[in-house]
Amino acid sequence: MSAYLSRRPASLQLKQLDLATKIGSPLSPIALGSGLRKTRDAGVFWSPGFVPPLRSPCPSVVTIHDLTHLHFYSRWHRYYYEMVFKRLLLECSAIVCVSEYTKQEFLDWSNIDPKKVHVVLNGVHESFFEKYEPLSCEFKYILYPGNRRKYKNLTRLFEAYAASVLPKQNVKLMLTGSPSAELTLLARKLGIEASVTYSGFVKDQDMPRLYSGALMIVFVSLYEGFGLPIVEGMASGVPVITSNVSAMAEIGEGAAELVDPYSVEAIRDAIDRVATDDARRLALIKRSEIHVRKFDWGRSACRLWEIVGELEN
Repeated sequence: MSAYLSRRPASLQLKQLDLATKIGSPLSPIALGSGLRKTRDAGVFWSPGFVPPLRSPCPSVVTIHDLTHLHFYSRWHRYYYEMVFKRLLLECSAIVCVSEYTKQEFLDWSNIDPKKVHVVLNGVHESFFEKYEPLSCEFKYILYPGNRRKYKNLTRLFEAYAASVLPKQNVKLMLTGSPSAELTLLARKLGIEASVTYSGFVKDQDMPRLYSGALMIVFVSLYEGFGLPIVEGMASGVPVITSNVSAMAEIGEGAAELVDPYSVEAIRDAIDRVATDDARRLALIKRSEIHVRKFDWGRSACRLWEIVGELEN
């Protein structure tokens, strides 16, 4: 959100809506609507985190990052989305989606007027384009940057890495964050416990250095509405392996090694190919240098505020 706020037009006044209710609460639409009705001259309301207000007194814009709650969360989440969010989103003045894939999935699910739905791509922070010295590390590594949700497909990633040439070449698999009991047990079972490592806490300003030191970025999730690690890896000048499903196929198209995330063999073959074929690595890096420039926060912010401005008039 800060990427948008720091690039807002000088003529645009912003006011944060203070809520006692957490935005993830089932009651947050009620709290948002109530807060807006208490605000004089509300102008246009923008929700960067997918939650629509109930009975908004002003035009509202909601950003949809993905529809993971319909696929990978509980039956209660799906019911809530169907019975509450869908109806409230239909009342919004505009919907912003972060990829063409997310836009189409949202249209198929919501049956909302397509004229109200816009694509504003996520961008890459400028720091990833800087040529920083990689973080000091005594070994080579491939990097998975992300959380541990089940749809992130870490079990297949571990299995593919274990079957690849990398453990024998002393190239480790590094994950951001700290070890978990589940992943430690999986690595031990696969015989790669000594080859899996974790970055621990890394400051935001040091993330580009962690990326740039990697042999490759491997992000083979089963589903994404965008996939920021894909473009962050590209901006860092590192080859990226990602999935050929959902928005990842769109975001990585032509500049990343796309694989079937349900196939351990396909992931393993891609890892081996990128690790051992220097010509392939160089081609991916060169194509990504051009491709990643389309994911520009300045251009995205301009488009978002344009949408907001059209509703304000």
